[in-house]
Amino acid sequence: MNKHWMCSLALLAVPAAVQAADLMPGMWEITMVTRVDGAEGYAPAPVSLSQCVTERDAQDPSRLIGGFSNPGATDCTYTEKSYSGSTFRFAMQCGGSLGLVSKGSVTFGPQQFNGNIDVSADLGGQSTAFRNQISGRRLGGC
Repeated sequence: MNKHWMCSLALLAVPAAVQAADLMPGMWEITMVTRVDGAEGYAPAPVSLSQCVTERDAQDPSRLIGGFSNPGATDCTYTEKSYSGSTFRFAMQCGGSLGLVSKGSVTFGPQQFNGNIDVSADLGGQSTAFRNQISGRRLGGC
């Protein structure tokens, strides 16, 4: 299975809105570890990227993934959104050929965030489940 597809699927599910005080603008390193249910021998390497987060981005962390292309994932809408303190819980469903469904929670702080995202997708006619651990840490200014 293509690592780019898994990265794109998981990053699509990053939360849509967090209060500005929860996330500081600056240069961030974002890392994701993906595991595929039922494929114990398959463990892709973690995917990391650096992203300059503006003040506008900090108010809406979904902007962190704005530059990614998600082939086949269209018409994505949040079916649940809730906050409890600095934790954002969500569910998302997408149209398109992948039939992407995700659910997860991400806890944000000014200098870091951590979360888990469960994703299921239709890959080649087969339902595939992913467990993604996503984390970010602020490195400094841009």
